[in-house]
Amino acid sequence: MKLLILGASNAQLPGILKAKAMGHQVITLDYLTHAIGHQYSDGQCYDSTFDSQKVIECAAQHQVEGIMTLGTDQPVLSAMLASKALALPAALTCETALKVTNKIAMKKMFVKHQIPTAHYVIYEKGVNEHDLRTLTYPVVVKPVDSQGQRGIFYLETVQEVIDHYASVIIHSRQKEILVETYYPHDEITVSGWVVNGQCTLLTVTDRITFSSKRQLGVCLAHRFPSKHSSRYGDAIHKLTHQIVHTFNIENGPIYFQYLLGEEGIKVNEIACRIGGAHEAVFIPKVTGFDIVKAQIALALGQQYPQEILNTYDVRKNPYHVSVQLFFVKPTTIVGLTDIHQLKAIPGVIDVGYHVEIGDTITSIENATQRAGYAVIIGTSSAKVHQTLTRFYQLLKITDAKGENHVIHSPL
Repeated sequence: MKLLILGASNAQLPGILKAKAMGHQVITLDYLTHAIGHQYSDGQCYDSTFDSQKVIECAAQHQVEGIMTLGTDQPVLSAMLASKALALPAALTCETALKVTNKIAMKKMFVKHQIPTAHYVIYEKGVNEHDLRTLTYPVVVKPVDSQGQRGIFYLETVQEVIDHYASVIIHSRQKEILVETYYPHDEITVSGWVVNGQCTLLTVTDRITFSSKRQLGVCLAHRFPSKHSSRYGDAIHKLTHQIVHTFNIENGPIYFQYLLGEEGIKVNEIACRIGGAHEAVFIPKVTGFDIVKAQIALALGQQYPQEILNTYDVRKNPYHVSVQLFFVKPTTIVGLTDIHQLKAIPGVIDVGYHVEIGDTITSIENATQRAGYAVIIGTSSAKVHQTLTRFYQLLKITDAKGENHVIHSPL
């Protein structure tokens, strides 16, 4: 069968390769002509994944039998709109797809159905500035329809919000931005799979971010199991099922982000896709459920064995996982540790670079500037820590003086 995958970056590569291994033809759509996934696909369209009309045209041109994405938020809506237009299989209704990709629609649903979330206003410069004074400061501002921590700022006054409006809106297709009261927190992510409205939680991970407010929300690592599972496990399950029901999520993957603080759990945002922190790699390894194969089958209207979900309990999973999302301090890269050396470390199941020798690295502003990643799996936290220590002893991204410029999460 022929499958259209929206996006051709490293985040979509596991889906592209898996679909090919399953015997399907793959068409990739990504406006970046050098995107790595284009090298492995059977046909390419060089358009924006946000443009549903271009997605429709590409799908029709190549006569695909299914459309999907993974590892990225906004193309979920494009995929569902195109699937409806072409009468192809669709995991979600277009209404649900809009609510899980547009933060205005999402936040309104949270409030309407008493799903806990930070207090917020929707702001358009020059229109409703008085509403900004109803919030408790500091606040976080963000685009309503973007991803990758683009255009997100931690601000302390009304005037700062007004001054930063242009820096936020440049990452959006809309004139409005989201302004919400900052909630001091730890952050967790919930990955799961939904069958006919019934959800199974597959992993609950700690999302470890930069401590600096300048890189607010930019992730350095994911850790499974979450340190909060014992205290908040029941509440996490209850809230997740509530959201699935409220948003009418019928089938497919979920990826929910929760904030845990003094007032308990608050929902940051939700998505209906496989996570972008290499969940496509580690979830099949630690759960026995191949979430990538399952999504490919769903997109093509096929059946995929799901019996394992009937007995799986995330709280009894014996594995420990660390996903490292490392960065580089500003420099020009002269040296990189050979990738095969890193892959040879026991416990490292995947590793890759997003940078090359000769690249000039600037200051970190959002998640798109990651230098690389590693996925480590072990049978205990101690074994994972040993692997991480060895990994960062070997990993070198150096300048002309031989200085190592790697930035990674604290071990």
